[in-house]
Amino acid sequence: MQEVFQHVLLIVTLALVAPTSSLDLQDRGFKVTQSTDGSSLEVMFDGLTIMHHDREHPAISVGSGVTTFKETYGNFLITDTILQKVDLVNVEVAQKGKDKHVLTFSARKGAYKTEVTLSYDDKKGLDHVITLSSLPKGVNRTWVRLYAEREEHVYGGGEQFSHFDLRGHSFPMWVREQGVGRQKWDLITHVVDQAHGGGGGDYHTTYWPQPTVVSSRRYFCHFTTTNYMVMDFGHPDHHEIQVWGDPGQIVLDSGHDFSDVSKKLSGVLGRQPPLPEWVYDGAILGVQGGTETVLEHLQQAEKNGVKVSALWIQDWVGKLYTYLGKRLYWDWAWDESQYPGLDNVIKEYKSKGVRFLAYINPHFIVEGPMFKEANLKGYLITNSSGQSYLQDFGGFYCGTVDLTNLEAYQWFKGVMKRNMVDLGFSGWMADFGEYLATDMVYHSGESAETVHNLYPVLWARLNREVVEEAGKLDEITIWMRAGYSGSENYTLLAWAGDQTVDTRIHDGLASVIPAALSLAVSGFGLHHYDIGGYITLPTIYRTEEVLLRYAEAAVFTPVMRTHEGNRPDDSWQVFSSADTLRQFGRLTRMYVYLAGYTKQLVRENSILGIPVQRPLFFHYPDDPRAFTEQYQYMYGPDLLVAPVYHEEVDTWDAYLPGETEEWVHLWTGVSYSGGQVISVSAPVGEPPVFYRAASTWANVFRKIPTEFPRLLDVTPPTSRWGLLWHLRVTAVLLAVVVGSFLACSCVLYRNKKSKTS
Repeated sequence: MQEVFQHVLLIVTLALVAPTSSLDLQDRGFKVTQSTDGSSLEVMFDGLTIMHHDREHPAISVGSGVTTFKETYGNFLITDTILQKVDLVNVEVAQKGKDKHVLTFSARKGAYKTEVTLSYDDKKGLDHVITLSSLPKGVNRTWVRLYAEREEHVYGGGEQFSHFDLRGHSFPMWVREQGVGRQKWDLITHVVDQAHGGGGGDYHTTYWPQPTVVSSRRYFCHFTTTNYMVMDFGHPDHHEIQVWGDPGQIVLDSGHDFSDVSKKLSGVLGRQPPLPEWVYDGAILGVQGGTETVLEHLQQAEKNGVKVSALWIQDWVGKLYTYLGKRLYWDWAWDESQYPGLDNVIKEYKSKGVRFLAYINPHFIVEGPMFKEANLKGYLITNSSGQSYLQDFGGFYCGTVDLTNLEAYQWFKGVMKRNMVDLGFSGWMADFGEYLATDMVYHSGESAETVHNLYPVLWARLNREVVEEAGKLDEITIWMRAGYSGSENYTLLAWAGDQTVDTRIHDGLASVIPAALSLAVSGFGLHHYDIGGYITLPTIYRTEEVLLRYAEAAVFTPVMRTHEGNRPDDSWQVFSSADTLRQFGRLTRMYVYLAGYTKQLVRENSILGIPVQRPLFFHYPDDPRAFTEQYQYMYGPDLLVAPVYHEEVDTWDAYLPGETEEWVHLWTGVSYSGGQVISVSAPVGEPPVFYRAASTWANVFRKIPTEFPRLLDVTPPTSRWGLLWHLRVTAVLLAVVVGSFLACSCVLYRNKKSKTS
């Protein structure tokens, strides 16, 4: 009954949503004001200053540069040399009208001219558009300066893991691996950088960059180009955007509040359909090892009270053994020896309420029959010699399907329909989309630099079409990590990618919070992550505590899904002990209990484009601190979530926004006034969560502590897996020290012997 009421309430809300902002219609659009001497100019949009130009601070610059890209395992080292930058200091209003303004910018001596058109593009369904055209010959760089206020906050940029507020930093827009560690002062980052050509990453590296920003002044600005660009928010009075090649268009719109801004942005970029109903029946359990093994894991989980909606078996294609260990065999067909009887098992367990999910990516291992067929038909991306471009993926080589080739696109779509949909899978991880080197040659004839950021969008579109053409959009879900502008219109569900299995700020549990929020502000509202993280290294290990901290936060996201990690045998799993399973089971039951509330948020995202996980300022725009919190979020309008992202703590500080709001601590029922930081008890299994006392869902939230009482405390990590790992790490470090000592001793001995001789 509660869910029916909330659905009716949502419909009524939609009917009442104002079609325009609070501005009068006559105030909408562009307004251009130029000084009497012509030396300065101001462009306003919906009453907001967007551009300020004078001869000392030009709004437009053009120039040229030379760039080198070096790709290693999806990581890119990018070097740019600026050969020339010319400020266009003069401006002339060439045309001024109600729906269109044309500005001509030129250099002092008139050698360089560029036209900037401010217009309403009704045919493309866009609101207000800035177009740069008539670029001078030889120019391959354009700089656009947008006006900024000193106290302004800027968000978006796609999925950003380190900084939610972009002010004070520069962000390259280039799809790539996010890296390991992601901070240059981190030893892990340094080591991985040396081993994998920049594989440690940096604060800005991400699978899903996007040239979309939302200002605290309540407007958005979106660049349509797929070319490489750098968004620099490090200046107090302006934002400088450098675009390589064709700058495309700049789309703007504003709103009376941030939900209105989000609605308009998603109207431009696209919205995601609701998730299938079965998703809310429990956790998606990431398991592998063959038919018998995964069913044993399912039985073990259900015996300990775990609600399971699906089994995700990424090794359905079989295993490959390399020098790096066990990998998947990237030939996208059912391995019947690994999973005997899988077709019948999928049907049987679907009738029992448990789905099966798979894994795929756009690469083909060279030893497989699928590569041979694609290679013969010319369906793979090629090198400059016309041969299929092969890349090393860590112990094996692959070709990549050319999605700019319509025949290849349709062929791969057919493969996925036959081998995945027809087999009965209810979804899959559509991985990768970042490993596109800049010396690749595409069937379309477009440059590799232009296609690079576009490729994950094509990959998302292909997956979406597979589902839609099968008529199963309400039954199949697909999650992806790579994206760019336009992915919003095709991707069904985002996941945060490969976090480390620990609590480091820029690459562990904490990083998935700003990732979800930045992507939400950028226009994509359905986000989740690998419970437990993914990356395990000799000095990075997953403890039971970290696993459960990941899991308890996932209760308050659209999807709960576990991952065994890149080294399953060396990571604590949900099925590593009965106690872990019981703790995890309680969390999955809580997730199922909240399904009615979550479904309402997902519907709102689908219909209005308002994300499920939201920044605090979406609902508390008059609270200054709400604009600076990046490790807390609103789960819809009624729940405030402040995940614990450090180990071995049992209390946590949380900021409660809104001075007039009354918040209730979920676990104790104690009420607090908004506008303050409070410290609450936060043992494993009881993350800091608060609900609005005035919420229509208050009765549902109030029952959670009694319906799902906390189980016995989890055994301290140092007495379980943590102790084993500490011993192993100690052994590794000792071996390194001893090895280094012996190597130095050998060098000294040889030098001494050489001198003696």
